[in-house]
Amino acid sequence: EKRSFKEENLQVPQKPEVPLFTPIEQLKEHGNECVKKWEYEEAIAFYSAAIDLLEDSEVGHPPELMDPKYLAVLHNNRAQCFISLCREVQGEDTLARKYAMRANLDAAKAIELDPTNGKAHYRRGCAVLGMAPSASRSKEAIRHLEVALAGRASGGKDGVVLPNSFRNEVSKLLDLAKGRLDACTEAAVPDVEQCRENCRQQ
Repeated sequence: EKRSFKEENLQVPQKPEVPLFTPIEQLKEHGNECVKKWEYEEAIAFYSAAIDLLEDSEVGHPPELMDPKYLAVLHNNRAQCFISLCREVQGEDTLARKYAMRANLDAAKAIELDPTNGKAHYRRGCAVLGMAPSASRSKEAIRHLEVALAGRASGGKDGVVLPNSFRNEVSKLLDLAKGRLDACTEAAVPDVEQCRENCRQQ
């Protein structure tokens, strides 16, 4: 079931007013609760507030929050919200691509902070496929989706990790990316007869 959007809700939301010293964990939890209720704009606002606080070097944070993987999770969660919004507004290309670009930036940052995060590679692939089709974007999506699929289900200190619950979706998206690459490549191959006709006309 798809929810309906009001025009004013389709814009990038304002960040929420949060009391000073609001715990980052609480902001993250509020974001997670909003996602469960399909309130993606509000979730983005909470994740953004948490990211801003965590990136504020003048504020002291508990050691567990200073792990780059924690910040990666916040960017990754926000990327998923932008992907969800992108899917909701299909048919409105400009807005959908705007959300896809924002998702791509967040997923890229999550990968930079934690290259082992398979979900971030998956979401980077999703985001790239949400942009205007091209062979280079299809190749980029394929690369990240293959990295995600190559990951283990769990455990270990090294290597990419992707939960088993994501594997079917990633496989389907990988097939889509490969099909799109084929379509882009075929479109780029010149028609020999058309080329000859063009030469005659010059």
